[in-house]
Amino acid sequence: QYAQRAALVYESDAAIKQKSPPGTMVSFMVESPRGVKAYIETDDARKIQWVTVRGTWSLENVKLDVDYNKVVDGRLKIPLHKGFADTALQVYAFAKPLLRPGYEVRVTGHSLGGAAASIVLMLFKEDGVKLGQAMTFGQPKVTNRAGVDKYRGLPLLRFVNDKDPVPLLPPFDISTILDEGPYKHFGPEVVLKDGTDYAYFDGAPAERFSVISFWNTLGTQQVPDHSIANYIQSLQAKTGVR
Repeated sequence: QYAQRAALVYESDAAIKQKSPPGTMVSFMVESPRGVKAYIETDDARKIQWVTVRGTWSLENVKLDVDYNKVVDGRLKIPLHKGFADTALQVYAFAKPLLRPGYEVRVTGHSLGGAAASIVLMLFKEDGVKLGQAMTFGQPKVTNRAGVDKYRGLPLLRFVNDKDPVPLLPPFDISTILDEGPYKHFGPEVVLKDGTDYAYFDGAPAERFSVISFWNTLGTQQVPDHSIANYIQSLQAKTGVR
């Protein structure tokens, strides 16, 4: 359910409406100049709403916006990756007025959309929204230890392909220029390996490999292990669900 929606948000509005479950209502965020997009799927029968975030198209924005955002600090009181925080605030402004009182809200997204989705989850928590399970796929890091300590209890589960370098971004090595300390993940992590193998970690595991060379050339190379199609294929191999 989650991965399919994280993939569907890359399609056209018409395709999203056509492929959404029968009986649900879909509302779309107007795509921003930087490619940020989201949609809300409302299921009145089950009293569930899904917020799915696409984020920006370019991985290079992870590098360009690596500075911590001080503006969101007033709301969440933690440092956040500037680009992801800016994206999350756009999505939050779209989604918040559409949330229905008492409905369970489930949040998902892939890549930069997953990063923004995790921050939207924080904002919803501060609003007292009824949070359902949230899942992200190939999500980069969004905060530091202070953020991890404050929001480790959120219902977020992260899926990571073991050969995908993007979840290791921003790399630990750039932390020396950031006075707030290195970026870290929060929430449990499922590492998807070849075939039917996977590993579950209650917190973020140790860095699997160095991504400095990848970071230095970010935006110039293809990353097939990062595609949402690859994530769906890997999950299908492990669950047998198509």
